[in-house]
Amino acid sequence: MIANPRTRTRDRTKPIPGVATPGDSLIQRPPPVASADVMRRVGRMLLLRTLVITVVMGLSVWLLSIADQPPRAVLYVQSALIAMTYLTSVVFGVLLRRRRLDPLAIARAMQASDLAVTSLFVLISGGAQSPYVFLYAFSIVGAGVLFYRRGAVVVSLVAIGALVLVSVLAWLDTIPIEMPAQVHPWDLAWTELARTLGIDFAALVGVGALAYIFGDQLERQVETLATTRRAAADLLSLHQDIVRSLSSGLVTISPDGTILTMNQSASDILRVLAVDATARPIDTVMPGFSALLAEPGERRRADLVIPGVPELVIGVTVSLLRDVHDQVLGRVINFQDLTELRRLEAHIHRAERLATVGQLAAGVAHEIRNPLASISGSIELLRATPQASEDDRALMAIVHREIQRLNHLIGDLLDYANPRSKLAIDFDVGELVAEVLQVAAGDKAFAEVDVTNELERPCRMHGDPAKIRQVVWNLLRNAGDAAMAGGKHVRVEVFAADAVATIAIGDDGPGIPADQVSRIFDPFFTTKRTGTGLGLATCHAIVAEHGGRIDVETDATGTQLLVRLPTTAPEA
Repeated sequence: MIANPRTRTRDRTKPIPGVATPGDSLIQRPPPVASADVMRRVGRMLLLRTLVITVVMGLSVWLLSIADQPPRAVLYVQSALIAMTYLTSVVFGVLLRRRRLDPLAIARAMQASDLAVTSLFVLISGGAQSPYVFLYAFSIVGAGVLFYRRGAVVVSLVAIGALVLVSVLAWLDTIPIEMPAQVHPWDLAWTELARTLGIDFAALVGVGALAYIFGDQLERQVETLATTRRAAADLLSLHQDIVRSLSSGLVTISPDGTILTMNQSASDILRVLAVDATARPIDTVMPGFSALLAEPGERRRADLVIPGVPELVIGVTVSLLRDVHDQVLGRVINFQDLTELRRLEAHIHRAERLATVGQLAAGVAHEIRNPLASISGSIELLRATPQASEDDRALMAIVHREIQRLNHLIGDLLDYANPRSKLAIDFDVGELVAEVLQVAAGDKAFAEVDVTNELERPCRMHGDPAKIRQVVWNLLRNAGDAAMAGGKHVRVEVFAADAVATIAIGDDGPGIPADQVSRIFDPFFTTKRTGTGLGLATCHAIVAEHGGRIDVETDATGTQLLVRLPTTAPEA
């Protein structure tokens, strides 16, 4: 297992839909509304317009066609008007569907077309006596729906003016079109014409007033809706900004454990995209979470370990997700990445434990070294006496050799417990590691091991190069021994980031058993047949003395030890 623990972050933003604003025109455009709402209203009016034309004008044409002597000219004109109305309906529908024009511009053209068709229809069907004057009322109501108060007023005035104009033209018999036999507007006295126009005028004014009131109410409702939409959009934007700005992970899940939402921090901590995690079971991104849900209580707190390289430790708080009616919709999961905190805690506990052991070892070593020196001197004197036989001298040589080995062990113990003073200078870590690798290349222990490296140079730091060299050599020897039991590959990297120099030494050996990882820095703990078990303990003490730390990443594919050292001198 040989990895480079450098990470990347990303940022992203998500737009919030806004609200359209009105422009200026002859007929007042409505207050801000969503374009989809305007398109719906225009589309419905277009459909209603088509239905009315189909029923009213179609019925009129049918009645004329079955008459004894149908007026051909009127029949042809009405048929042409129906065809023109259908054609304009198709054109307006296509433009509305393809969104080639503003929906309100289409509505204005539709209103103008309706007024023109209605005026022609009234003109050829008897003027003021026409039974189709009510079609003007349809246009007025439509204007109130689409353009509110001002639209109702404008279209009412235009409709009244058009009605008066076509009634006068029909009364004066200025249109050379044969009308139905029962309709002769030119036979009316001017008083009868005025009475009929007065009735029609009053009817259209009444319809216009009702359309004005209806348009006023509708406009107020649309303004209220627009204000509510803006408030909802602002609230949604604020909610998304808050959730996006949280430094902790936030995930919501349904009652069956399916992920509903996930904020950006949760995506970064869990190393999964929110779009990929949504609608998946929570255990797929947070293994073991279901066991936490099985515990009693509405609110739970626990640490959850998520396997991986490196291993992830998160502090999880789970609470019920309720709506405004206090109904449970699922659960809210709030969590933080505690991996670095737990590593620092383990480092501090390890340092405290090793400091205590070191103090004890130093006292014991001093007490042993003094009598050991006396024993060694006495053995030397006994070996020098002429009375000693060859067998005695051989036995005393064994005792002397073991005393020297024990003295060497005590020396290592004293170096660990009471190391020499640090001689700190500025030096290049990359060059130092390169020198150690050159020495290793000539060592028989690395004869069958393939050692590769990637060294950043220069990589400056402040410390004791002799002690750092001792750390690198010890870790390199351990990696070589482990690699011999695996693929026989060792990888060494040196790089700097954020004022920290990192020395990564990895092997592809069998890895360290999980129950031994926490003990590898303990004095006298070793899995080798030879060795004192003080090598890693001494490395830990040296790195701690320099204000750094050693992290271990291991699995069945190998082990990597990362020595992180500050590039500047630690504060006193």
